[in-house]
Amino acid sequence: MNKKKLKSIIISALPFVLVPFMYFFVPFYRNNIGNHIMPCYIRLFLGIYCMGCGGTHCVYELSEGHILKALKYNAVLVFVILYLIIRWIENVFSVFGKNIKIIPESRKFYLTVSGISVAYFILRNFIPQLAPV
Repeated sequence: MNKKKLKSIIISALPFVLVPFMYFFVPFYRNNIGNHIMPCYIRLFLGIYCMGCGGTHCVYELSEGHILKALKYNAVLVFVILYLIIRWIENVFSVFGKNIKIIPESRKFYLTVSGISVAYFILRNFIPQLAPV
């Protein structure tokens, strides 16, 4: 077995380790550590929402199955997680010999997605409905 195939198999098995870990870690974090997290210094000093603002609450809501609430806190993070899941599915198919591409590999696609993400992060500072409250 070559290194590339072994790497693909390991990546394909990774969610079977991470999902149970997250199932136990997120409630522990929320109950014990979450009350002691540091504030966002960009929000504190500049008064604007950074790209990570709302990310922790977003992960909490996703772990509890509340997708709409997670979108409220940080929509881009939800789509990044969805992107990683789709990439993982493509990898699982490639391990079994099927080369299925769900996400386009074009540069135009990634530039468009990046532009939309940057626009979202800028607009969330001006439109109160997009702010992670």
